[in-house]
Amino acid sequence: MEEWTFYITGTSLSETELLAKVRDFDVIVDEPAEIGGTDKGPNPVEYLLVALAGCLNVTIRGIANEKGIIIHSLEFAVEGRLNPEKFQGISKEGRAGFTEVKVSVYLKSDAPKEKLEELIKEVEERCPVTDNLKNSTPVTITLKE
Repeated sequence: MEEWTFYITGTSLSETELLAKVRDFDVIVDEPAEIGGTDKGPNPVEYLLVALAGCLNVTIRGIANEKGIIIHSLEFAVEGRLNPEKFQGISKEGRAGFTEVKVSVYLKSDAPKEKLEELIKEVEERCPVTDNLKNSTPVTITLKE
């Protein structure tokens, strides 16, 4: 099976604001007003956390269907922590990315707890966004003229 390719374009509107085109959708990426943004949309880090929750939703429901587990409700709380000194260029030490991501999954089902725990372990292995966060997929940046 061929790899799937995903593609977006982005236009810088200001120092903090980006207009991204994702398929037929316009998406605004911005920073909060308290750090110089216009607060017209979530920042890039928040979008990554949204992507993680969305990926977990699809993956949990897909695996649950494969295993015949009925989900009555599913909610997520996601918290990510960054090293601000690295991000702001104050320090050369540490990671620029997340130092920690915590995900709470609130899943209601009649399935036994052991089955739900097995489900979550498999989800951790099969969610592409989780895999990217854990394994730091290489990114190549090329300047075009």
